[in-house]
Amino acid sequence: MKTGEDKSRRRQASLFLYGFPEIEKLRHQFNPAQAALIPAHVTLCREDEVEDWSLLQVRIQTVCPINVTIEFGPPVRELNLVYLSVVGGAIQFENLRLELLGTPTHVPRIQLPHLTIIHPRNGVCTDGVFRELMDCCVPFSANFREISLIEQRDGGPWRRFACFDR
Repeated sequence: MKTGEDKSRRRQASLFLYGFPEIEKLRHQFNPAQAALIPAHVTLCREDEVEDWSLLQVRIQTVCPINVTIEFGPPVRELNLVYLSVVGGAIQFENLRLELLGTPTHVPRIQLPHLTIIHPRNGVCTDGVFRELMDCCVPFSANFREISLIEQRDGGPWRRFACFDR
């Protein structure tokens, strides 16, 4: 977070997953608190990577419309974090990220695309839950055509403040 910024507000650029109600059902079943805060998405850029949100919006407008296809594989568990791994489209995703971030004054983090099912901030994954997820999650491919800029205030639900699809 930059000096002087509102610490009660978080922002990010995201790719929302549409047309896969079974993924939302899993998120609501196994991590209802996180599902209530934000729909299924792939985080594109986090707030600590964005130096100027106005400039990011201009860059987004220059790359839209986008057509990014990501292939999701089996669930991966890291303690209480469970996410769907990406088995295809990571290079396309990273190229989009780098185009949007431009040449920052610091090296951007490595952002491996993924789709979170259980978030460790407010969810718990047991061995039994993970076995269930392994049994019901099948690989799939999703096409993303819009970039959303979202923000969270005071830990509440994430809200979209801009959406670019054309």
